[in-house]
Amino acid sequence: MMKKKFRLTFKQRESVLGYMFISLWIIGFFVFTFYPVIYSFFLSLNRVTIPTTGIDLEFIGFANFQHAFAIDRVMILELGTFIQDAVLMMVIINVFAVIFAMILNMDIKFKEFFRTIFFLPVVIVSGPVMQELLNNNAIILPGITNFQVISVFSSIFGQSFGELIVKVFNNLISMFWFSGVQIIVYLVMLQKMNKEVYEASEIDGASPWEQFWKVTLPFIKPIILINMIYTLVMLAGFSNNRVIIIIKDYMLKTGEVGAGFGFSAALSWIYFLVIAIIVVLLFLLFSLGKRNIKYIRNTEHFHLDMTRYTEKDTFINKNPTVKKIRKKLMGRKGTDGWVFRLFVYLLIASVAFTFLYPFIYLALTSLQSPEDIIDATVGLVPRTIYFENYVKAFKTIGFFTALEGSIRISLLPALAQVFSTALIGYGLARFDFKLKKLVVVIILFTFIIPAPVLMIPTYLMYRDLGILGNVGSFIYPALFGQGLKSTIFIMIFYQFFNTIPKVLDEAARVDGAGPIRVFLRVTLPLAVPAVVVVFLFSFVWYWNETYLTGLYIDGARTLPLQLSRFAASFREQFGNVDPNAEDFVDRINEAIYMAGTLISILPLLLMYFGLQKWFVESVDRSGITGE
Repeated sequence: MMKKKFRLTFKQRESVLGYMFISLWIIGFFVFTFYPVIYSFFLSLNRVTIPTTGIDLEFIGFANFQHAFAIDRVMILELGTFIQDAVLMMVIINVFAVIFAMILNMDIKFKEFFRTIFFLPVVIVSGPVMQELLNNNAIILPGITNFQVISVFSSIFGQSFGELIVKVFNNLISMFWFSGVQIIVYLVMLQKMNKEVYEASEIDGASPWEQFWKVTLPFIKPIILINMIYTLVMLAGFSNNRVIIIIKDYMLKTGEVGAGFGFSAALSWIYFLVIAIIVVLLFLLFSLGKRNIKYIRNTEHFHLDMTRYTEKDTFINKNPTVKKIRKKLMGRKGTDGWVFRLFVYLLIASVAFTFLYPFIYLALTSLQSPEDIIDATVGLVPRTIYFENYVKAFKTIGFFTALEGSIRISLLPALAQVFSTALIGYGLARFDFKLKKLVVVIILFTFIIPAPVLMIPTYLMYRDLGILGNVGSFIYPALFGQGLKSTIFIMIFYQFFNTIPKVLDEAARVDGAGPIRVFLRVTLPLAVPAVVVVFLFSFVWYWNETYLTGLYIDGARTLPLQLSRFAASFREQFGNVDPNAEDFVDRINEAIYMAGTLISILPLLLMYFGLQKWFVESVDRSGITGE
């Protein structure tokens, strides 16, 4: 009697294929995320010393946490400052991003030009670049704190409010520079809105202000939450963040209570828990009153109010010529007249200048001669073009060696990340399997884990595996879906593959193609926009990474790292600098620093302006806004 062949049901086959495609992420999660998280908490409960023979642990319970809160409160105090600044920046960045996404969604001229400018800082900003610009006051608009309006606000609302206004203006460029991704995401979301809803609301008497509150805001509310969390995580993980710098400094100290790997791990967990609490509060805040919100789908939500259109019997309303002029100036609904459009163009041009001001400052200052630097009568524009600054900065950075290091550390991990996140996103989008929702939740949760939590265990694991000190410390996590910001890229592919009809896959399977072949030959070629945006973003983010690069690859020479070492390298190249020497300004000055900063970002600038159409259009088409 012949045995009956075992056949998988459709659901079982779906589950097997789903787990097969996300298997890289499952392995990577347990090796590069789950194990380091658990081990990091274990280390936080110990006094850790690292002798030449390995690692010594002495269990001390919560002594490291108690020390952080009761004795050495440096990080706790800095964390309090970070929370205040982060919450302020989150709100301002997203308000600004919504406003300018709406402006860019209007029918205005030079739209692509403004989008290119607003997205530019996303590509070139790194910790060292921001630090150099900050050190030289290049990201603070001159004279901004002298505005009389600040004094007026202070006298009316109090000194603390005035100080807040000054703080906002002093950090205005920083906030603008961190808003590029958010602007694009809001813009893509707005472009997805049904125009008929606006037309129906306008017919029923809704003003532009009412349309914003009752139509636009409810529609983009889910993406506001996502952008708020993204902004928080971006600020929390930025390499220039003082909290991260403090945690890293403690890690390099001795292994007593209050120093070393154990104390650093405890600080990392405090940092992580605070960020997690803020994320939970954001979810709760955005869920309040959710049941009471009515999304505008048709005209029944509006009540026709003709009183606003009732015209008084005045000369302005009766005279045809005056009415015509008024209509031209103010428009039919207030947002389509010359006055409003002039205001929009002035506003967007002013903000574009604010975005570009650091680059203008950087370029002009880098061309100033030593005489221009020390002459107080010389403004930003140099009297003579002085290229010697670039010669010295070029030699100091070691441009070609650093360029080769940057490409090597960025290219291979970016390619690995494209491969792994595409597979994972395809598996999530195309197959239904048990625990799929849980997997998605865990993937999203990993996004908010700060790098310091994983830093110490990962460092020790890479050392034991023999990949510490080379690019493998970036390639292997990326290959298993745990690279820099892999969560974002998995979600991009997940959402993009959801937009591709499944019937194409089914047709290919009927023709005999296997699941891998369907993915490679049918679905992936249709996902070119997603592939482009994932590769470009991944390449740029690995390029600009200095915190983990300096930790895992000791002695790495990349352009951002060389910029952070600029002063030490300059002294090594040109000798010790005596501040009292007559040629001090000639040997190292603000102009040379600015030349070095420009040289360090030059490859990314050239790449961005060469591929900016791909950058912006790929973000538009990649499904980055989600569902």
